[in-house]
Amino acid sequence: MRNSNASAAALAAVVLAMAANIVAPASSTAAPPADGPTAFTVDTTSDAVDADPSDGRCRAASGACSLRAAVMAANARPGSTITLPPGRYRLTIPPDPRLIIGDHPDPTTGDLNVDAPTTIQGSGARSTVIDADRLDRVFRMRADTRLSDLTVTGGSAKQRELPFTDTGGGGIANEQHMTLRRVTVSGNSAGYGGGIFNVPDSHLDLIDSTVSRNSAGEAGGIRFDDSGTVTNSTIADNRVTDPGDRPGSLGGYGGGIDIRGLGPVEILNSTITGNRSSDGGGGINIAPAYLDSLPWPIPDILDLPLGRLTLRNSLIADNTVDGRAADCEKAFATIASRGHNIDGDGSCRLTAQGDLPSRTPLLGPLADNGGPTDTAALLPGSPALNAAADCPATDQRGVARPQGGACDIGAYEHTP
Repeated sequence: MRNSNASAAALAAVVLAMAANIVAPASSTAAPPADGPTAFTVDTTSDAVDADPSDGRCRAASGACSLRAAVMAANARPGSTITLPPGRYRLTIPPDPRLIIGDHPDPTTGDLNVDAPTTIQGSGARSTVIDADRLDRVFRMRADTRLSDLTVTGGSAKQRELPFTDTGGGGIANEQHMTLRRVTVSGNSAGYGGGIFNVPDSHLDLIDSTVSRNSAGEAGGIRFDDSGTVTNSTIADNRVTDPGDRPGSLGGYGGGIDIRGLGPVEILNSTITGNRSSDGGGGINIAPAYLDSLPWPIPDILDLPLGRLTLRNSLIADNTVDGRAADCEKAFATIASRGHNIDGDGSCRLTAQGDLPSRTPLLGPLADNGGPTDTAALLPGSPALNAAADCPATDQRGVARPQGGACDIGAYEHTP
């Protein structure tokens, strides 16, 4: 009897062991907890949704990792990094208003919604292109984000959700702290902020980048509703018209940059040129809460410093309003110079050491002058040559500064 019991016990042990061996492989292939950052490498240019966004993996139904699937997976793993090889990543899924609940965008259609801190790295702005193909804007950033070495183009922001935010930012609508490094934002359109729209309580750091050839009813290139910095960057050939379809504004202001918030904005070693608008400043317009839209002139004695713009080593020239020179316009704001700036028509009121107001800058057109992004080259004889001080170690293209006796004003360092 004892032998019979021992045999039964041995058989039961074998059965349990076999069951454990059968179950183990299934559990080892289960998705890891979606609670930590990871690295995703996109391996297709198709615009496919993530099969299961909750599992924190980048995997479309085909098994490939698309850009949209990577963004959706990264939203489940805050702090993740997405790597984009060279290619044109075209958005092909139109937005579906039926899937929008209040201010909660639908990640499976339309623009790419970044809802958790994420880093997105391309392979170069000339080789990695994200194109919304006029279906929607390209990105809506609802968390701290870093973008580098890529181009954002083809975005078109349209009224579908809330006012302002959802007609703003043809290329990017930024709601948190966003850093763009060696990025081109070009060929986008919106009601506000053709290239980039920064909502209140947001911050933008634009570094070694180009914002060009965007269009909007207001703020052709960049709209700041709070703080930001523009360093070693070019804002060029952006356009503003006034279709009169934006609530709370007369429109038409700020061809290159429009500043409406109370936070400080700094422009350092940058070039703002060739922008145009129908009102306000063709290059830079700064007027918190639309105070430039008042139906009466604002006396200088009442021009309180609510908005704050700082310029250093920057070149602002050849910007227009209705065809006439108009680099800067301000209302209830200060434009403070930290020296060594050029203002083509004198409207920025530069008076600090090394400033060169009302000077013709002798600039070439926006072009590929080497480096990862387009720039406007300084021509021989430009007053910007050797006229700056305390510059970054390189210019926007990565060329070492200085190339002469001193570094040059603007984003471009002239090479003899």
